[in-house]
Amino acid sequence: MKKAAVIFNKKSGRTKDRPMEYEIIEQLGSAGYDVEILYTPPEGARQLAKEKAAGSDLIVAAGGDGTIGEVIGGITESGCKPLLSVLPAGTVNDYARTLGLPLDLNDTISALSEKQRTIEADVIRYNDQYAGYLIALGDFMESFTRVKSETKNRFGSIAYLHTGIRALVTMKPYEVRITLADEEIMEQSLLTIVANASSVGSFERLLPEASLDDGNLHVLNIRESSPKEILEIIWLALKNRITEHKNVRYLKTEWLKVEADRLSVMDVDGDPYPFEPLDISLLKGRVRVSIPEKEGNEK
Repeated sequence: MKKAAVIFNKKSGRTKDRPMEYEIIEQLGSAGYDVEILYTPPEGARQLAKEKAAGSDLIVAAGGDGTIGEVIGGITESGCKPLLSVLPAGTVNDYARTLGLPLDLNDTISALSEKQRTIEADVIRYNDQYAGYLIALGDFMESFTRVKSETKNRFGSIAYLHTGIRALVTMKPYEVRITLADEEIMEQSLLTIVANASSVGSFERLLPEASLDDGNLHVLNIRESSPKEILEIIWLALKNRITEHKNVRYLKTEWLKVEADRLSVMDVDGDPYPFEPLDISLLKGRVRVSIPEKEGNEK
């Protein structure tokens, strides 16, 4: 019988007090899997995923974007390629949004037993670590990482909206140096994003050209802007047209280096990590992601 390891983050916003384990076991069992339920330890899901990748045909990541990123990192480090299914149980769920998965947990759990298709998803490598879909710098994204778990769980996306608006008032620029194969960019910036997903910060089409299997890193940098210009940029982001603003630089690449002054924290898959100069590359098609055949926006 095929083996499935379900890695469950019980601290994620929508996994608390929801007895989903039995339904997951039932759905995967009907799809022919012997199921093991595992809970994310305090140090995170990466090592657990690495250990389970070799002996599993399927790993199911149930949690927010941070948990999914940790599972992807563990699978990548293992050298194995089990299938990965995602149950979006966080607050933002950018990875699931990019895949086009339903964000209702009952729907995504029920879909585990449906006919699946597979995409060969890219993985971001930075220095000697891995990210599922996002590295972001600047006060705006950093403010999201400061939202406490209890606040996220109680207020959901409203907590991020409130925090983002507050960040606009106190946002400070930083100098960023972006080094590409044939170009070096130095700018006073408010936000720098390196991603391989279309959804960032719950803006579902912030990077509309991006997909998890397109073989590109998508880089977006917002230069220092006035309050009026920031509002213009947010409006264009809501209309999926952020790259049209004169203060927004957008490019695609497979490799870059990023250095910045005064920053102590960066956002990796929605969670805070100490900032360090970054050597970023793309591992193409590294993770096999399983998606219900009737769902998904990936091509």
